[in-house]
Amino acid sequence: MLIKRLLVAIVLFASMTACTPTYDWRTVRSDDLLYEALYPGKPSRAEKSMLFQGQKLTMTMEAVKVKDALYAVGVIQLPPDLKSLNLSNDLMSFIQTGMLSNLKTNQAIVAKPIMIKTYQGESLSASEWVVDGVGPDQQRRLMRLRLVQRTFPDGLVQIYQQSILQSLNHEPALEKILSSDEHSMFLTGFKPY
Repeated sequence: MLIKRLLVAIVLFASMTACTPTYDWRTVRSDDLLYEALYPGKPSRAEKSMLFQGQKLTMTMEAVKVKDALYAVGVIQLPPDLKSLNLSNDLMSFIQTGMLSNLKTNQAIVAKPIMIKTYQGESLSASEWVVDGVGPDQQRRLMRLRLVQRTFPDGLVQIYQQSILQSLNHEPALEKILSSDEHSMFLTGFKPY
């Protein structure tokens, strides 16, 4: 339910931002969130609190809407007293379940294991989901979601959510959208520190 509210907040957030008719690619460094990303426009920032296992956590989201798609990176930093591996895995499952339940679909939703390179060139195991479904507003949408957890040497744990939420107003070939330069540039331009 909290994740559904987060998706609604993301959609409202996107509707409040100015729609840019063309792509204006830029590298954005979020030193406080510990990542760098290539966005197709200037992102705006919003924060959303969530309650997870009795703990209040904050997800900070940076997102930009261009044409019919929202490009977003969300970050949750686990407080030191919550950084146990099991808890962070539970939180990853909670985020995944909540985000994927926002689109109704008849297809099987299966995670694809991927690797994400850090800013320093290390490889991190991550998961990616691609869902073609109907959103709460009854509009057909494509969601591409990636989740990755980064544990730093000092014990800090960050959970990163990278997503593209795209309206499918007509019947485009999904393969063409998934292999588009826009998707590729945004996804490969993300680098956790």
